[in-house]
Amino acid sequence: MKFIIKDPLDQSPLELTGKPENYHGDPAIRVYFPGMDSFLMVENDGEWVVVDEDDLNPKLLSAITDQLKSRGRYS
Repeated sequence: MKFIIKDPLDQSPLELTGKPENYHGDPAIRVYFPGMDSFLMVENDGEWVVVDEDDLNPKLLSAITDQLKSRGRYS
């Protein structure tokens, strides 16, 4: 899936790619930045958490989780 968020640093559009994964039985999505750096987010009790990266901007994560939650309502 592809989705566009606002970059929290300069508010420019940022297109990300998400690929579904299974993380120890929980739904997960690997989020790829345009340069192909990625991190894994896992859904646990309706909340999305990052499991393999510690140094991400909280505003960036909030924008991504908002997109994931809104898409989840329609799938």
